[in-house]
Amino acid sequence: MKKLSPPDIQRILAATRADIPERDRDEMAIPSYTHGNPLIRWLMWRRYEEIARLALLAPGETVLEFGCGIGLFLPTLAGEGRRVSAIDLFPQFARTLTQQLHLDVAFPERIEAIPDHSQDLIVAADVLEHVDDLPGWVRAFHTRLKPGGRMLVSGPTENVAYRIGRFVAGFSGKGEYHHTDIADIRQVFEAGGFRVTDRANLPFALPPHLFQVFRCQPI
Repeated sequence: MKKLSPPDIQRILAATRADIPERDRDEMAIPSYTHGNPLIRWLMWRRYEEIARLALLAPGETVLEFGCGIGLFLPTLAGEGRRVSAIDLFPQFARTLTQQLHLDVAFPERIEAIPDHSQDLIVAADVLEHVDDLPGWVRAFHTRLKPGGRMLVSGPTENVAYRIGRFVAGFSGKGEYHHTDIADIRQVFEAGGFRVTDRANLPFALPPHLFQVFRCQPI
């Protein structure tokens, strides 16, 4: 698992020419990764550690990160001969990151540019709670995964503990762009032809749970 420090992230932000509204920066979790509280930064990276563990990454695979944000997981995905693509509404930060770290990552503008049945792994980390027409996106992922391919999804629980944590972190009032939570997202995947094969609750196995990560496969 490759991690960038807050100064590394700040340098990427400073080197990127992007007029992105504050709301969209919040949706990309930029304030969380540069937060002054080390526990908040730890929690955000803890999610990626669990995603990396459940992803079962293997050399030479074809991987798509949907909603890559500023690209902090791309250094972990790239390498070992993997062919990595990343999609985001605002890919400017991730492009800067890949240029600075010399990562070989493609940035298609739309998921329609990804061939059907071409991906070994699709990662959607804390993005699907923001989207409209979640069942439509689930169908798109199903179509683009190879038989036996893997889908990794993480998202917030939106329970009382999560809302308290948002308040303590200074992000109260900034969760209105979440359309759903991870439990409902998992149900949509199961209804859309996926079988959940593993999952983990965060930050620890025992409650309170703030996030959940699950791995699923098309059936």
